Amino acid sequence: MTIPSAYGAFAYAYDKALGERFFKAAQRVLDDVMRRHPTHERTHLDLACGTGLAIAYFASQGWSSIGVDASMSMLGAARERAPRRLVCGDIRALPMRTTFSRVTCLYDSLNHLKNRADLVAAFRAARSVMRPDSLFLFDMNHPDVYPAIWGMKDPYVAEGTGWRLEIATLYRKRDATGIARVSGFATLAGGVKEPIRERHEQRAYSEREITDSLAEAGLAAIEVRDFDPYNESDTLAAEGVKLFFVCRAVS
Repeated sequence: MTIPSAYGAFAYAYDKALGERFFKAAQRVLDDVMRRHPTHERTHLDLACGTGLAIAYFASQGWSSIGVDASMSMLGAARERAPRRLVCGDIRALPMRTTFSRVTCLYDSLNHLKNRADLVAAFRAARSVMRPDSLFLFDMNHPDVYPAIWGMKDPYVAEGTGWRLEIATLYRKRDATGIARVSGFATLAGGVKEPIRERHEQRAYSEREITDSLAEAGLAAIEVRDFDPYNESDTLAAEGVKLFFVCRAVS
């Protein structure tokens, strides 16, 4: 089996190992939020859109959706699901001036912003494309997850036909930073085995830091719920796995 030519090796392996599984759980949360907060204006912006799963979901519901991501590899993967309306850009400084009725940022993408100033900048950017009746929906990792999961000695390993993903993590308590070393491979079109060698860092934010950053950006959470996409909570010494926020703009 070879991967579609638009994908990079990491994008494909991540999609198969974690992305599709995560979105099955996220879709249930989105279904519930959209049902309880209906709107006639069906425009959607997905920040850090990754491989395009959220865009495909909104499009299937009749929404006009745009995705933004800084990774050309991820956008290449997203193009397989959403061939148009994809933008390469920084979620802290969005390259658009229109507004959207729903804005999403999933896959704990905001935890990749490693200082509070950048988090506030991303929230302000989201606020800049929202109307008074818009909603901003996002998830972030519960801070307990970092020592509980990222501090594990054994790596996360997943593999399938034509791909393998291994993620070795550590948690640096002094600056609340999670570090992931990602390795593996995916077999590209033509049978070429492309290696995966990446390093990712995330910052652990408390719920208070998140809500204070939202307030600084002119946003307020109208709902915060626990979110456990991989059904891990019963096996972890942690109060939660992820936090899912539903936010409105405030004056």
